[in-house]
Amino acid sequence: MSTEVLLEMKLNSTHVPTLERSTGRARLIVDGSPFLVRGVELHNSSSSSPEAFRNGLESALTVGANTVLAPVSWETVEPTEGTFELAQVTHLIESARGVGLRLIILWFGAWKNGASTYAPAWVKRDWTRFTRCVLEDGRLTDTLSPFTEEPLDATAFAALMRHVEMIDGEQRTVLMVQVENEVGLLGAPRDHSHPANAAFTKPVPQPVVDALANRPREALGANITVWPEVLPSPDRSDEAFMAYGIATHIERVAHAGRQHSALPLFVNTWLDSDIDVDLPGFAVAGGQRPGIYPSGGPLPHVADIWQACAPSIDLLAPDFYFGDSRTIFGNYVAASKGLFIPEMRRDITGVGHIFEAIGEFGALGVSPFGVDSGSAEDLQALADAYDLLARADHLLSDTVYSAGQQRGFFLTDQQPQIDLVFSTVRMTVTRMTAIGTDPIGTCAYGIIRQLGSNEFAAIGRGFKIAFTAIDGESNIGMESVQEISGVADARPGRLLNGDETAGGTTWIHPHNEPMSTAVFPIPMGHMHTGISICRIYPYPRMSPQLV
Repeated sequence: MSTEVLLEMKLNSTHVPTLERSTGRARLIVDGSPFLVRGVELHNSSSSSPEAFRNGLESALTVGANTVLAPVSWETVEPTEGTFELAQVTHLIESARGVGLRLIILWFGAWKNGASTYAPAWVKRDWTRFTRCVLEDGRLTDTLSPFTEEPLDATAFAALMRHVEMIDGEQRTVLMVQVENEVGLLGAPRDHSHPANAAFTKPVPQPVVDALANRPREALGANITVWPEVLPSPDRSDEAFMAYGIATHIERVAHAGRQHSALPLFVNTWLDSDIDVDLPGFAVAGGQRPGIYPSGGPLPHVADIWQACAPSIDLLAPDFYFGDSRTIFGNYVAASKGLFIPEMRRDITGVGHIFEAIGEFGALGVSPFGVDSGSAEDLQALADAYDLLARADHLLSDTVYSAGQQRGFFLTDQQPQIDLVFSTVRMTVTRMTAIGTDPIGTCAYGIIRQLGSNEFAAIGRGFKIAFTAIDGESNIGMESVQEISGVADARPGRLLNGDETAGGTTWIHPHNEPMSTAVFPIPMGHMHTGISICRIYPYPRMSPQLV
């Protein structure tokens, strides 16, 4: 059988992972079933040597991940123009498969974090052939211009995807591939190189015009067929132009890879959130003007341009460290009809956002960054979170996701309480602390899923729930609370009552650490699997005999 025929068979294989959107939000389907990515993204250089990658895999296993996200770079795949070296890719796939992990490849090609440091030396040294972006004042950057006629990394990406299919088409260790990394231009809202300036004077391409025409009239500039006037402000018009340029090149790269593989492709985003970190001598860009954050990246406000210009990309994904999580997650669900977070915090705050993303926004996966450099203490909360999600997989995946049947939350000092409304009951969720102690400085996170008309599952730590009937005419009683400890099924643990339910009035999920007895001397138990099923029942507010 020829290589071409074999590749065609693998390309059309029903076993290829896919993104399915029948529910309105993307789910990753692997081997015919929904697959929740409990991922870890390794440090940028951790896949460049066997020893470092082995350490990364061990870290992933330690925290209970099922997927590792690892870079593959243009400079290693095509160190000499037209010559492709793919032994490293083979090693990554076989090593991940060997320890039972799935792999998501991060392609560090023409751009990584708004720069082009992963381009091979033969590209870096030839700034005449490979056009660089130019800032407003004429300074030359080391960022490759997307307006070049050169294919840049498209050929190397095609070679990568062809190789993945050839060596992994049957086992399907690789689930998805990220195309580039946090693309965009730093230093200016748009590229001022000669090819870019020439493109800026041409009419706006029709696919972009059609996409922008769907925006409200007040959100558009004076003339959507002319780049300088396409949006109300010059900076936003420049950013739209860069989004068009970068998305157009990424489509060239993605389309080249798509000829060899049907694996889902996504792009990630350096967000424009204001940064709430102030470290002397360390600049962290964010917010304000495009160019302070990478201009042209796939942010929600240019998602329509990206979708018009890069139809081979299946998902736009945020790298989330700062900002309003609920707004950002919601914006990406709306813009991309699905949520995947390929990079996020690995600490307790990141854990809270994991539960919020999966429970509230139906995320198909999450991936804290830099787990391979974390200590056991650093990773304790993440390991517990992934253990909970693994043990609750049967509760989260048996039923098709529905926004009305599943909710997620992350409670902090900024949001100490949340009301979750289901069909007949309102749940008021607050943070759980010992009697008489102040919850300030603590957090709580969880997922609540409705299993039946009066049956609910909870997964998470550090919260308590009070019930109120929606009709206002009934009280809500707790019939039973069953702790769950099973990995693959709903194997029961303790039947909770008494102190563990505040006398049968409150659904409690304590933190998995002892609670203080300094104020109230009677100890409260913190032992809890973190998963339970609560059954409730309505009963009249007034005695029937008195009505």
